[in-house]
Amino acid sequence: MTDSPERRKAHRLQERADRLQKAAEEGGERAFNMYGRFTGGQPLLPGHHSYRSARRAKNRADAASDRAVDAYKAAERAKREAAWAKAHADAKDDITAITSTRDRPWEPGDFQVGDIVTVRVFETSTSTYRVKRVNKKTLTLDGGGGGWDDPKRTYDRVLSRTRDGVTIINPAEAPETE
Repeated sequence: MTDSPERRKAHRLQERADRLQKAAEEGGERAFNMYGRFTGGQPLLPGHHSYRSARRAKNRADAASDRAVDAYKAAERAKREAAWAKAHADAKDDITAITSTRDRPWEPGDFQVGDIVTVRVFETSTSTYRVKRVNKKTLTLDGGGGGWDDPKRTYDRVLSRTRDGVTIINPAEAPETE
């Protein structure tokens, strides 16, 4: 694991999620304790001299409960964001680990029609396709829709190639006679 910006962001978001979770738990405990006046099931008694203060205490406890619920929701949202950021950082690290071990870049001579390639589609996601055509700067891949949806990917986006059951990640490791 490297100390990449994505990894630092994931760490910051996890710390924030932990902080929000702690604040939500404290807020929930505080709200629970504010209902202490009503624990015996004592109802509000309209007309009684304690009615106004009891109503204010109940309103404050209700507001504290609402804030605690909002804090729990914010903590859950922060946990999801932290988990997504960690997954994003892991995916980028995986792709970087694959591409950093190459001795040379992929070239058109490394591919034949029918090869199976795994390509980086976006920053962190990958897809697997069958090679339909080998071009000078790109591979035309079989999108499965009869030609209208065939994607083209540049050679720098190729992560691996499989031919005859043999998968190659580093193009320099490919057999010379193909």
